[in-house]
This record gives sequence, structure tokens and C-alpha cells, in this order.
Amino acid sequence: MTKITKIKTKLVKGNVSAHDFGKSMDYLVVKIDTDENVTGIAILPELFQFSQSESLTTVVQPLIENILGNIIIGKDPTSIEAIWEELFIKTTRWGRRGLILQAISTIDVALWDILGKLSNKPIWQLLGGYRKVVPTYANTAYQLSPDELANKAKELVSKGFKAVKIRGTLTAVTPEEATERIKKVREAIGPDIKLMVDLNGSYTTELALKMLQRWERYDLYWVEEPVHPDNLEGYKKIKKSTDIKIAAGEQHFTIYDFKILIENELVDIVQPDVYVVGGVTEWLNVWSLAKAYDVQVSPHLAPVESAHLVAAKPNTMWIEYVPPDNYLRATLFQLLDEPSSILYAKNGVVTVNEMPGFGYKLKAEYEF
Repeated sequence: MTKITKIKTKLVKGNVSAHDFGKSMDYLVVKIDTDENVTGIAILPELFQFSQSESLTTVVQPLIENILGNIIIGKDPTSIEAIWEELFIKTTRWGRRGLILQAISTIDVALWDILGKLSNKPIWQLLGGYRKVVPTYANTAYQLSPDELANKAKELVSKGFKAVKIRGTLTAVTPEEATERIKKVREAIGPDIKLMVDLNGSYTTELALKMLQRWERYDLYWVEEPVHPDNLEGYKKIKKSTDIKIAAGEQHFTIYDFKILIENELVDIVQPDVYVVGGVTEWLNVWSLAKAYDVQVSPHLAPVESAHLVAAKPNTMWIEYVPPDNYLRATLFQLLDEPSSILYAKNGVVTVNEMPGFGYKLKAEYEF
């Protein structure tokens, strides 16, 4: 039986200002070693530094290395369900959401990477092998003026993207500026390209209702996270008041949060993030629930892992592609050499490859 022998982490400083989110956006690379010389890798992103102090990595790193890591040493890495349940149950009093669940998610991703390598199969084939070419939409979250943003969106469309998403969050722009952004981008990309707007849960219910009514003329495909993730009544009112699709899920944790969203018909599209929801294991549970209710799944960021999951399963729409010059994922391109066919979209699509596991290959300067 294969056994886990060590879990280690490496902090990668983003050195990228996240503007309204924080002073920097750090990454945590996690490696799980086994006694068969097979190593699983996961990369937890978006660990923000809000002030001059250290980033959230200072909380997550010892949590993974020392607390959760010590629980799994000596266990069979392919016993993924058993490990997930033990970690979740032992931390329930302090966890269920937030950084503890993100730590569990990261360990889970690394264990799936090990399983793929031991099976000599890429994750997308291991989980279903539904398709090899994965459609994308372009995350156009650039801090630009409306005219500049419109030009950037038009540039991305010229590269083959059939859908673009912009930000309208109150921490970045006013509602009036968001409206001007939407107007200019729609004019630039034309009527045949899907346009989505992300509000990052920053609007009140009243403001969201008002602005969505104003934005209906621009033929938005979806509005993402219009209100705070716990404002369930707000979601209910908004969903009933508009023909624009409502998407949410990047700040929702485990199948229990998604059960509420789906069974109460609060959203049209769910967006589980593999590093938030509970790893691949819980992402698959959310996908099964969504499929049963005929609710489409559009995963949030995590492009490499999301590409494998969308390639594996039907009832998935696309992945969220972030170009190399976008601050949201610039560090990822500095960190990884492979899988290049996912990191670099061509004609609006990415292609999963045949490398076992997720196919990560760290650049030499980040190896440890």
C-alpha cells in the first residue's frame, strides 16, 4: 500500500497589487510525497495581504503543513474520500467554510494529482473523459477606463473568445461607472458575443434590483454574485425580478451551501471553485447535484484544475480564462511551465493533455 510520507509547502509572493482586494496576491504551492516517489501538487491562489502585515498564507501554511498534514501522514493517498471525511469532521467546530476548508481543498487536489499519477492517467480521463477541447470565456477584469476596457474586450474577441466578463464591483467602480463600462464593452464587441458582469457580492438587494433593470438593455448573459453570498433573500428577489441569468458559487463552500442555492432556485448557474468548495471530491458532489437539477456548472478560476473537470463531465459550460497580462493570475504564468495547452488559450479554447494527474510542471526556480 502506498503511504503519504511528507507534506511540504512553498510560499510564492505574488508581487501583484490586487487593487481593491489587497496589497499583494500570494500563492501557496503544496506537495504531498509518498513512499513510491510519487508527488502530488496543488497550488492555492488568492492569499491576500491586506496591509503591511503578512498575507493570509501565514494562517494557511502551518494549517496545511502541521495540523492537517500530520493527520494524513502514513495514510494511503488513494483513500481520498476517507481522508476528506476525517479532515472535515475533525475541523467542523472551527471550519466548514473559510481558510480551513480551503486548506482541506488544497490537500484534496494534491491527492487527486497523486491518484492520476499512480493510475498513469490525466484527471480528465480518470473522471470521465467527456471531451478534450474545453471552451473558455475571457475574464476581462482589468482596472481600465470604460473606453480602454472596451478596447481590451475587443482585442480578446479578436483572439477567438466568444464571451467576456468584466467587473462592476463597488470596491472598484461606482454603479454609474459600471454602467458606462457595460455600455462601451457591448458596443465594442457587438451583439453576438456573450457579456457577463461580476459584482463580487458588493451590491445591496435594492441597488442590484435597480441596476439589473437598467442593464437589461445591454443583453447581459449573466450577472455574477450580485449580493453578499449569505444574502439568500436577496438572491431570491433578484432571480424573480430579471431575465438576466444569475450566477454564483465562488464564495460558497461544500455541497451544503450549493444545496440551498440549487434547491431554492436562487441561481441559474453555479460556480464552484475547486480550492474553495472542498477540492475535487466536493466539487464532484456539487456537480452531481447540479446535474440532477439541470443547473449548469461554470467553475470559478483555477484554470488547470477546472479544465480537467470540465473536460471530464457533461453539464459543464466552460472555464474562466485569465490572460497572462491580467493581474488575477499573472503569478500562475510565472510559476508554471506546464500544462501549457491549458495555460495558453488558442482561439478561445484550451486543450487538456495526456500527462498523468493535472500535468503540473513548476519552473525550475520554484522547485522545492
